[in-house]
Amino acid sequence: MILAADIGSTWLKAALFAPDGRRFPVAKAPLDYRVRSFERAEIDPLALRRTFLDLIDRALTLAGCSRADLRRIAITSQAQSFCLCNPAGIPLTPMLGWTDARAGTEAEDLQRRLGSTFHRTTGFPAVSPLSTLAKVLWWSRHGGLPPDVRVVQISSWLAMALGAPHVTDTNLAAMCGLFSIPDHNWWDEALDVAGLSRAAQLGSVVDPGVPLPTAEENRPSGFIPELEVVLAANDHTAGAVACGCRSGKPVLTLGTAGVIYRHAGKQSGPFSPTGVWGPFPGGGYYELLFLSHACSALDWADGFLFGKVDSVRLVERALANGLPCSAPFFDPSRWGSGNAWSDRGTPEEMAYATLEGIAFALSALGGSALGRSEGAITVLGGGSRLGRWVQLLADVFKRPCVCGTRDGLDGAAAIAGIPLAPCGEKESHFLPDSVRSHFLDDRFLKWQSAFPAITPSPATP
Repeated sequence: MILAADIGSTWLKAALFAPDGRRFPVAKAPLDYRVRSFERAEIDPLALRRTFLDLIDRALTLAGCSRADLRRIAITSQAQSFCLCNPAGIPLTPMLGWTDARAGTEAEDLQRRLGSTFHRTTGFPAVSPLSTLAKVLWWSRHGGLPPDVRVVQISSWLAMALGAPHVTDTNLAAMCGLFSIPDHNWWDEALDVAGLSRAAQLGSVVDPGVPLPTAEENRPSGFIPELEVVLAANDHTAGAVACGCRSGKPVLTLGTAGVIYRHAGKQSGPFSPTGVWGPFPGGGYYELLFLSHACSALDWADGFLFGKVDSVRLVERALANGLPCSAPFFDPSRWGSGNAWSDRGTPEEMAYATLEGIAFALSALGGSALGRSEGAITVLGGGSRLGRWVQLLADVFKRPCVCGTRDGLDGAAAIAGIPLAPCGEKESHFLPDSVRSHFLDDRFLKWQSAFPAITPSPATP
């Protein structure tokens, strides 16, 4: 049996897969943040490890299995979340979530030093405060870095909890700002400016899907000596693998962030001035563009307007009377204050503006990338369950949208070597309506005039 785990920004999920690809029920647990504000996102690494091991046991129970039945565990995760450890693997800092933005000054300093080569070397258009690179420099300046410190990514930390060595896969390594994609190894210049003395502090690097052995002295009780761990890339990459992204199908994930993802072929990037690029499991490269806040902005707006988060209700109230031409406009990058809307309106009009504004921001961000792909857009994430919002996206993009029935767990299992069985769920298809698209074209131009300073963030979830 293989277990796949998906360590997202909101939930941890795990499920067992039989050798023939059949998937057993999913166990879930919320990701518990010790601190989560507009500037900081901190997780207790030891509590995270306990939650992870408990989640494995609950997934095993749902499948009627025990730890001894597991031969391999595949882990896909959010990117750019890490902690600092000593050589024994004891954490010296909290796990800093990818949304932690404390390192603004450091990002500016790094951009001045590395900017001319940063995009073609690391895959990122610019150094972001959200990057591992910037936050390591922040720790170097504010707390100091011991000479033997280890920088451990979140998936590596959980793999180590199972007895695996300190290893990062190339897909995740390329998302932290410290890895040279052309050299397929850690980037010495970035290490130097971050205050790290040697590449060993970042661990070894392997391709996604390479099985890692587990050491008896570090392996939790109940698991067999033959247990292997597979690092299965970033969670958006795993979802794209599951949805057939390699065959040219673009993926839009409506989660905490809004992510547009496509397989870009065999030629290396950059592919566009604002796009993130990197290695795709099994060969070739991807392009990724994203908004830092999609469903997070939607949930906030729901609480602001109606007092309680219930996104289904927000969508129903927003679209109860069609597409309102009198609605104000919404900028998802301004979430957190009433200034996110260009003007006041009824709660229903402002709710509609929220859905529309996120869709417009995604369109402004990823229109050129989607223009280089063909076919329907596969929509994943929590927002994909809001059918009327997906219809709005189809009308904005003028492309069919399909609510995907695969997810990051399926992708992690596939990367770990499991052939996926046919999915029992039926996909929901949404076709663009020319009348609504024409109406939205006019609204989009007015939205751009209302928010002329919108620029995409160069970080990644």
